[in-house]
Amino acid sequence: MTAAAALIAERGWGRVTTRSVAARAGLPHGAISYHFRGKQELLIEAALHAFQEAIPIGEFKALETADDLIGLIAAELVDRDAIDPVLSRLMFEAMREAERDPQLRRRMATLMAEYRQLMTAALAADQERGAAYGGAPPAALATVLAAAGDGLLLHALLDPELDVAGAVDALRALLRVAPPGS
Repeated sequence: MTAAAALIAERGWGRVTTRSVAARAGLPHGAISYHFRGKQELLIEAALHAFQEAIPIGEFKALETADDLIGLIAAELVDRDAIDPVLSRLMFEAMREAERDPQLRRRMATLMAEYRQLMTAALAADQERGAAYGGAPPAALATVLAAAGDGLLLHALLDPELDVAGAVDALRALLRVAPPGS
């Protein structure tokens, strides 16, 4: 899985072969064919596996507040060295491929929906306590928060001068979430 994900990031989805994955993983080519029905299945599984490893669902299940959510976003972005360029390239390649492959699109959408559901629960709990903006449904806020995190990642990758910490503070202000220690 790791070899396939790295090759997608290096070469692009369409230029990866099962032979190159087997060679990178130090496996005989037949091992790839034995476990996967073809290159597309292998690449889909590798991409989804990499995403789940990068942001384990267990971390999201442990989130209790909107500030926990924003803190998770901030932890990934404020320290530019923490941004994994291989994972970023893999993500962009998978999004491009999802336009062409309905199965990949469905699988990625399902994974994203699972994360948003956990975010929704944390936002709803904060709204009930009056600790987060209550003027929109928690599911809609979860979608906006997820999109903001993705957008901040894009901007952080492209603009090394971007004030990510300031953007994270603005996100807290928009959701009316007090930063830690306030």
